[in-house]
Amino acid sequence: MQKVIQVNVVNKDDDLDNKIYELESLINTAGGETVAYVSQNISKVNPRFYIGKGKVEEIMDLAQKNDIDTVIFDVELSASQLYNLEEETKLHIVDWTTLILDIFAMRANTRESRLKIKLAQLKYQLPRINKWFSYLSRQAGGIGTRGPGETMLETDKRAIVRDIKSLEKALKDVEKTKRINRLSRKDIHNISLVGYTNAGKSTILNGMLRLFGEEKFVYSDDLLFATLDTSTRRLDFSNTKVTLTDTVGFIDNLSDELTDSFLTTLDEVRFADMLLIVIDSSHNIDNQIETIENSLKDIEIGNKEILYVFNKMDKVDDEFSVSLYKRDANKIYISAHKDDDLVRLKEEIVAIIKEDYELVDMHIPFSDGKIMDYLMSNYDILKREYDESGSRLTLEISKEDYAKYDRYIEKL
Repeated sequence: MQKVIQVNVVNKDDDLDNKIYELESLINTAGGETVAYVSQNISKVNPRFYIGKGKVEEIMDLAQKNDIDTVIFDVELSASQLYNLEEETKLHIVDWTTLILDIFAMRANTRESRLKIKLAQLKYQLPRINKWFSYLSRQAGGIGTRGPGETMLETDKRAIVRDIKSLEKALKDVEKTKRINRLSRKDIHNISLVGYTNAGKSTILNGMLRLFGEEKFVYSDDLLFATLDTSTRRLDFSNTKVTLTDTVGFIDNLSDELTDSFLTTLDEVRFADMLLIVIDSSHNIDNQIETIENSLKDIEIGNKEILYVFNKMDKVDDEFSVSLYKRDANKIYISAHKDDDLVRLKEEIVAIIKEDYELVDMHIPFSDGKIMDYLMSNYDILKREYDESGSRLTLEISKEDYAKYDRYIEKL
């Protein structure tokens, strides 16, 4: 583990304990260990160092006493502030955006996620290239140095702009493929898991797969940004066919480059029929809900069914306080590690899907076998009889299929 000093900058409305927890968790995810803590309440940013000169000297003293050469801030620093801090302290300075991009570079496993992270890195580095030339040569690996930053000395702005355009074109090609894949799921209920990073989305998906699916599991770990790749799996909820999509976790205080990367990663959410908003019930619910809902406004999700899933209830001491959130919304309280809770979640999803279903009697001629197969595969048939020309069915059917198969519905 790489030893670091973490620096938390606090404004009047900030929760210092949460900021310390979140930055330390990110540092752990990146392979570092916080050995010393520095925090400062500021009302006005120091244009030279962001923090005050006294805090800079405190950092230098802590670094010398603890034999530390890396300092990580929980704010985004300008190119000049990065340069000034490194020149003053002779330490490696990592800001919030660089830390998250570094974690993304470690976690990206698919071609799409690697393209998006590289694009975000280059867009972040482009305006900083002039200042970075002078000190990138001193970097010797570790947190904040993965990705294209290490080749920056060999390139120039024109090359970076050219790379950005090339990456944007490659991502458009990836999106074409994704559109084709979405078309293949148009007759299935598409559900997206969204939530703050490390809220338990992947654990829920894996639990659902174990109980109701046959496809392979997705990666899951107790880390921030354990998964960056959008993963979609098919499930069978008692003749209610669904896809469940795991998405990258949200986090507060993102730069424009990171926000753009997040929103494109979350494109799948736009095409979902339902959202499961997963909340870590054991930690700072207010901040999670605010961050998630603000991000979803940027995505323009439209009028979708939403179910708030308050996860990790096994870690909650005061269940009553959790119950006060989102009173008028569809919500459920679970622990993703308990099968009974996952069964309850499945039943709640099916109940929401079927809210607008209508009970109908249908007559399907024997000659329309494909339609019969579709209804048998996608609905629970409550009653089935035969006559000389076909099958008579009683079932609950969705509004979309009601309109699609209206000619087969027997009306009073």
